[in-house]
Amino acid sequence: MMKALTSLLALGLLAATPATQAQSAQTDSLSADQVAADLQEWENWLFATHPDPDFSMDVHAVQARFEALRNTVEGRYTRREAWLVMARLNPMFGDGHITLRLPGADYQAYLDTGGAEFTLPVELTPHGLVIAETVADTSQFDPGSRILAINGLAVAPLLDDALSRIHGDSDGLRRHLLETRFSQYLWALTGGADSWTLDVTCPDGSQQTIRLDPSRDVAAVDPATSSLEFRDNAAVLTLNSFMPDQTPDFYEFVDEAFAEIDARGTDILVIDISENGGGAHMLSDHLLNYLTTERHTPLSAVTARITPENQALIPGSEVGQIVSMPFAQWVEPPADWPHRFDGRFAFLVGAGSYSQSIVLAATVQDFGIAPVAGPGTEGRANSTGQVQLHPLAETGLEAVAPIYVFTRASGDISNAPIIPDIPLNGTREEQVEALIDILRTQP
Repeated sequence: MMKALTSLLALGLLAATPATQAQSAQTDSLSADQVAADLQEWENWLFATHPDPDFSMDVHAVQARFEALRNTVEGRYTRREAWLVMARLNPMFGDGHITLRLPGADYQAYLDTGGAEFTLPVELTPHGLVIAETVADTSQFDPGSRILAINGLAVAPLLDDALSRIHGDSDGLRRHLLETRFSQYLWALTGGADSWTLDVTCPDGSQQTIRLDPSRDVAAVDPATSSLEFRDNAAVLTLNSFMPDQTPDFYEFVDEAFAEIDARGTDILVIDISENGGGAHMLSDHLLNYLTTERHTPLSAVTARITPENQALIPGSEVGQIVSMPFAQWVEPPADWPHRFDGRFAFLVGAGSYSQSIVLAATVQDFGIAPVAGPGTEGRANSTGQVQLHPLAETGLEAVAPIYVFTRASGDISNAPIIPDIPLNGTREEQVEALIDILRTQP
């Protein structure tokens, strides 16, 4: 049943499937009737796929919104415009694993034909949209500069329009997705441009108008990159993905990291999964082999929609049936494991932790393997999973929904996120330094 906890598919704008690519020629030929038909198909498929829609959404409100949108579409649409109409449902699902995905093939085609990518890293703050501290030193923009307008369009309404179409468990998760996928959402809302010009207020209070240069105005570090760094007797292991297609590289990186940690005699370790959007449990299981001999399971119960793929796991079940039952997936780390870490360690989580990284955080909490630090997660500790993709017949847009609802190993069935054992706030760097200091003072 738990063969795959792959869930990041719903969060990212992943590579287009052949079905989506085959529909790319339809971007300017969609009628209102076609859009309405896909809204009906999406609704039917969602409620025939999800095992427990009440888990995260107000079902009656969602159904009413589906009907209202079907009754108000008119005129003709590109696929991007159809997404803008239909995606107003996304926030209502209350789950990062339920969404109508942005048309990734169309965005890529826009870039391939010379459309401008918005390359600056940004952060949503109480004061508005600002240039993130992670901007490269080569940039013309000062970190902390507040963006007032992009190509003459006021930013505040753009943010509101984007957030009204983004999926996620919470407002915080939706804001994080907007930060990390800002270029795609900007294209979706505006149709793109040949270049981007920003009106900004600098940290010193001065105002400037600057044309973005994609060769200079970029993030200092690729946010998808995992890394290992040492700070005196402490190591910081940053793991930003558990995606299964990265399995060989992940195993090699983790194996080499712990060999080096062992060789240096490091006795303090921070495992940073604060930007890890999830993936497959096999990767996080491999990580835990280096950290514990404790027998553990990521869950205690499951509610499942029976599909042809999982039917054999439930004797006597029927396809389409919903089954709720106690269920564990026990993992027993080998007694002997080379370079197993025997010092003090903790996991750092944040708004970017989702799916399998949340499952991992809940597991180490529930079995006392390690403390969890940071501001907590924006996603629930009890999650959905095993997402299914469904291309809609008329638009080619892809709907996403899970077939499992999991209960964490502790049996806690609340809707709460991961509550940190060591609450920390501030920048990522401030949190890492504070956590190292705390671990150093522990007996």
